[in-house]
Formats: sequence, structure tokens, C-alpha cells
Amino acid sequence: MGSLRYIFGPVLSRRLGRSLGVDVIPRKTCTLDCVYCELGLTDKRALRRMEYVPASDVIGEVRAALSRPDRIDMITFSGSGEPTLNSSLGTMIRSIKGFTRIPIAVLTNGTLLSFPEVRKDLMEADVVLPSLDAATVENFEKVNRPHPKLQLGRILEGMRIFRREYSGQIWLEILLIRGINDGDEEISLLKQIIDEINPDKVQLNTVVRPPAVEGILPVRRADLEKICSFLGPKCEIIGFAEHDESLPPGQADTDRVLALLSRRAMTLAEISSSLAAPLNIVQQLLDKLGSQEMIHTFEFEGKHYFGTTRTPA
Repeated sequence: MGSLRYIFGPVLSRRLGRSLGVDVIPRKTCTLDCVYCELGLTDKRALRRMEYVPASDVIGEVRAALSRPDRIDMITFSGSGEPTLNSSLGTMIRSIKGFTRIPIAVLTNGTLLSFPEVRKDLMEADVVLPSLDAATVENFEKVNRPHPKLQLGRILEGMRIFRREYSGQIWLEILLIRGINDGDEEISLLKQIIDEINPDKVQLNTVVRPPAVEGILPVRRADLEKICSFLGPKCEIIGFAEHDESLPPGQADTDRVLALLSRRAMTLAEISSSLAAPLNIVQQLLDKLGSQEMIHTFEFEGKHYFGTTRTPA
């Protein structure tokens, strides 16, 4: 396919299976500047919706990707920024559904669900995965560092309205940081909000990849399990799948590796699983990219990661 501008993967996801990522926002253009973001600091906080990338080009890349022999379980709008900032999101979802039966998911921080046009754009998605990391304004400011015009109360009301209007699946993700938003009072308030929104699933997460801000720590597994139990039967702890030897052989080249790493840092096993490619082949590609100084390596929480500062073209 040549250089990949708008798609990446498929990425092996515990939540979504083998997910083909669709990236429709310039890198780090977002409504938030979350301290835990694996993409680094947000230098372009935005609220204005516009067609940041050509919808026809995105649709063309997805169509071409579906012609490959890769197994794809889900087409997921996610990637370098907040996808609902793209004013053509609904057009792209509808167009893609016109030539495939593969379900479509949208990963969103949920901050624009108070906008009627955003809710309308999401109506034909099969799964919407909004995030909610704080029940209080204090922690919202501390964890998510929002655009100055965003108000937590309006965001929460947008989620409630969306639940009433939308007939698809809503999987609400909550990311907890040790010592910040994992206290008993915050969790109790979050449970009240969750009960009001009534998502189909609650997915509990913590810091599992290198965060934007140093000193941001993951919540311990035992504590996550207690919180998960408190939040009720809809709640599950999510994480990143390890290398899966059962996957059919896939194809890997430097363009596809760079398309992955330009969105997020990954371990060797994660890259291998995402591309369904043998570890030794992926290592050879990483060695080649390293010799060209296109990637770098670093450690986080005892794991060895590969990353790149290259942004998608």
C-alpha cells in the first residue's frame, strides 16, 4: 500500500480484537492534555470541528486495507488526537459501512458529546468508547487538563443525552492514577455518575504505557480489583494483550511498523501480535529502522519500548 497516512495496524486489542486503526486528526490535536497520555503532551488543544484530513483519502485507505488478507475484527477511529473533532466523522463512518460488515468503533474522550452534531455523527457506529477519569472538577483539571472552555458538568450531561439517543454499545473507560483519582470518595462519586449514564460496559484501566508527565503511576492490580468489584458487574479490568502465537501469519514491513509507532510506543511482543508477524521478522525491521535513526528505545515499568517522533504524513 505504500506509506500509510491514515490507518495503522491491525492492532491486537483485548477489547476490540484485531482492530484496524483509523486516524483522522493531526497528531496531538485534542480537547484535553491528559497527564497519562501515551502520545505525550498536547500542544494543540482545540474545540473547533473541521475536516482535518480528506475524508475521501481516509475511506480509500480503509477500502485498500480491507483487501489485504489480514483478519480484522473491528475498524476503530482512534489514533493521534480526538476523532470527534473531525467534522466529517459521520460521513466516513457511513461510507465505510457501505462496503463492509466489519463493525465500527470510535474511541473518544467524550468531551464533545454535548454537541448535537457530534452525537449525530456517532449514531451509525457499532460501539462508542468514551472515557471518564474524574467525578470532580478538581481531578478533571488535574488529570485531564482540559481546554479552558470545557466544563465537566456539560460533558457529563452530554454523556447522559447520548445514552438516551444512541442504540449501540457504550463502553465507558475509566483510567485511574495512583494517589490522584483512585481515592474512595472519587470512586464513590464515579459510581453515581456511571449509574446515571448506564453504559453497557465499564472498563477500568491504569497507566500501562509511558505517560506524558513523569511521576504518573499505575494503580496496583489488587486495588484495581477492589474498585472493579465496587463498581459492579458491568465493570472489567482492561489491559494490553500479550503475544498471541495462535494468530495466522501476517505481513510486516517498515511502513506498517512506523504507522504503529507513530501513534504509540509499543513493545516487541505488541508489534509482533499487532502485525501477526514472527518476533524475529519484527526485530529485523526494528533493527533496520534503528540504524536509520527513525525509532528510539526506552524502558517503562520494567518493559522495553520502541517509539518514534515521526508524525503521520
